[in-house]
Formats: sequence, structure tokens, C-alpha cells
Amino acid sequence: MSYSIISDVSGSPLARVVRRIADGAVVPIDADSVDSAAYRQWLADGNVPTPLATPTLAEAKIKKLAALAERRWRAETVGTMASGMNLPTDEKTQAKLTAAVVASVLDNDYAVNWKLADGNFVLLDHATLVAVAQGVRAHVQSCFDREAQLVTAIGAASDVAALAAIEIETGWPV
Repeated sequence: MSYSIISDVSGSPLARVVRRIADGAVVPIDADSVDSAAYRQWLADGNVPTPLATPTLAEAKIKKLAALAERRWRAETVGTMASGMNLPTDEKTQAKLTAAVVASVLDNDYAVNWKLADGNFVLLDHATLVAVAQGVRAHVQSCFDREAQLVTAIGAASDVAALAAIEIETGWPV
């Protein structure tokens, strides 16, 4: 009988379970069960579970790029200040704002009650809608620009240590 360390979807090892290689069963390490007791005895006999495979540089880059895309999305959708107003920047708000700007371009007298991030409403006229849309768009573009910088750095990483040194949590627009 032998066991291996297993990981979560992010690749981090799971601390409370192992996989029994013979049948693929996931065995809790500290449960009050026959399987857990057998694993603990196996360890006591001097055995060591098979470690996680070390990812290749290409695999590590793919994982880092996926984490980066998720981080950019969080920065993009956190909201921003535009024209002195705290505005949501989620994808639905971006689409609705675009539609409101189009309506205001078709009718310069168009005005709309717009819901701010704090839940309050404000009346936005044509000029203010355009300014708000430009502010939100600038925020979103800043997020993509930051992601592009980091994608370049990730692509240029020559080894796993250089890749690990690339900090994807900082430097985002606020």
C-alpha cells in the first residue's frame, strides 16, 4: 500500500487528506476510521507519501496567467471614482453605462437616474454621462494595462524562481 499527497485546484497541497494509490481513494489523515488508522500505521512504519509533482515552467506560467486574469477581473470590478462619484465597475454596469451614453448621444437632452455604489441615485445629464463613462473606461483600461505588463513579465520569466518573484497582487488602479 502507498499514498500520495494531493492538491487543491490551485496546486496547493491538501493538509488533511492523502490519496491511496492502489484505488485512488481519498483518505483523511486524522479521522477515526480504518483507512486513516492504516495510513498512520504506514507512516509509523517509516513510509513517506509521494510528493506532488513539480510543475514545469510552462505549467507554472499557465497557472500564474490564470491567477493574473482573475486578479485583473477583481481590480476591474471593484469600482472607481469618476466625476467625484463612487461608481460600480462590474460588467453589467459597464454595459448599462455604455447604453446610457449611446442614448444621450442620440438625444443630448437625455438624462438618467443612475445608481451609485453606495445605493444612492444621482441624475446624470449628457455631459456627466460621457464624463462618468470615460472615467469608468479609464479605470477598466488601467486594469488591462497592468495585466498586459504582468503578462509580459510572466512570459519573460526564465525559471520558476523568476516567475515566483513576479508580484501580481500589487500595482492595480484604485
